[in-house]
Amino acid sequence: MKVTAGIFRKDDCVLLMRRAQTEPLAGEWEYPGGKFEEGEDGPVCLHRELLEELGIDAQIGDLITVAKLRLNSGKELELYAYEILDYTGDITLKVHDAKEWVRLSDLLEHSQLPADLIISKTLVNK
Repeated sequence: MKVTAGIFRKDDCVLLMRRAQTEPLAGEWEYPGGKFEEGEDGPVCLHRELLEELGIDAQIGDLITVAKLRLNSGKELELYAYEILDYTGDITLKVHDAKEWVRLSDLLEHSQLPADLIISKTLVNK
């Protein structure tokens, strides 16, 4: 399964979102994004997902890293993390119930989904 993640930065912080109680993996923290649809590349997928999930028109930057993880189901997850350069609109939480700017120095102590934690380790070590 291929999914995308948007990395928003502000000063020495990155933006994490908490999945709402009505969503799968409720209460878990992650970078916003979602599953690829047929024919999409990473930037197109992430742009669409951020528009659907957050109501913003994002300018997608470079690929930061790809986190690969084997799930308990046996499927392999590939999480493509892209830099968010800028966006227009106000972030509206639709599938999340909270957002938090987390300092890079505290990022690895923050509860996250496993693939997102791999991305966080890359961000902290850069």
